[in-house]
Amino acid sequence: LLTQITNKFSEISDRFEVVIWVVVSKSATVRKIQRDIAQKVGLVEMGSGEKDENQRALDIYNVLRRRKFALLLDDIWEKVDLKAVGVPYPTRNNGCKVAFTTRSRDVCGRMGVDDPVEVSCLQPDESWDLFQRTVGENTLGSHPDIPELARKVARKCR
Repeated sequence: LLTQITNKFSEISDRFEVVIWVVVSKSATVRKIQRDIAQKVGLVEMGSGEKDENQRALDIYNVLRRRKFALLLDDIWEKVDLKAVGVPYPTRNNGCKVAFTTRSRDVCGRMGVDDPVEVSCLQPDESWDLFQRTVGENTLGSHPDIPELARKVARKCR
C-alpha cells in the first residue's frame, strides 16, 4: 500500500518536490532514520558518522524546510520524534505531508493522529485476485504445482 502511495506522490510532481520513503521497523534509531532521509535528499556526507544527532537533524531541517516534501514512514513501532530527526512540522502553509504505517493504535495516538485510516484484511477471494494480478498468468501456468502453492500463499496475504 505504501509503495502505491509513494508512487502516486512521485507522479504528482507539481505537488511535492521530494518524496521520501523510509522503512523504520522495530529496531530503528533516530540515526538510521536520519541516514535514510539524508540519502534521499542528497546529504551523502551524513553517513560518515562525524556529526552528532543534533547537527544531523539541523542539516536535514535546513534542506527540507526549503522544499515541499512528503515523508512516508513505513512500519513504525513507537513514536518517531520528527523534531529530533530534523523534519520540519508539516503545515497547510508549507504544503508538506508526513504519513506512516503502524500496527498499533497506541502509536497513532502518540504520533498525534486525529483520524487514523485502518486498512482491513482482504477476503480470501480478494487476496487470490490480488495475488493473480501481481504474479501474472504466465507464472501461475508455468508448472502444474504452482496454482495450489499460490493459493496457499494468497491465503497468508490477507
